[in-house]
Amino acid sequence: MNKRTKMTMAKAERKQQRDEAGLVSSRFPNVATIVISMTYRQIGVLEPMLRTINFFPGSYAVFMVNCLNEGCVGGGFDFREVIADKVNNLKKAAKGELCCAVCGPAAHFSDVVYDISIRYA
Repeated sequence: MNKRTKMTMAKAERKQQRDEAGLVSSRFPNVATIVISMTYRQIGVLEPMLRTINFFPGSYAVFMVNCLNEGCVGGGFDFREVIADKVNNLKKAAKGELCCAVCGPAAHFSDVVYDISIRYA
């Protein structure tokens, strides 16, 4: 399978995930914003990477962040359960750490330390 075909398939898969997830407003109608602030760390990389992702009512409710390890195929950090738990319990914040679903404790281990802030309408 060539690179173009792989990219086309990955794009189609992301579109399907967005369609299945729906919008934040339909999944969590009382949420005004969700902000995920992450510090991405990888063994062998000296500088951690900071990243912030904002979700609004019109955003797709896809709370999966891709792993940045170039050797990782199909991995990432799944925030769905964390966010659903906090919203269902009307919590405004969450902090923690997630490992890549695929890399796990492998030689090129990747993880994120996160801080989630939720504002309700």
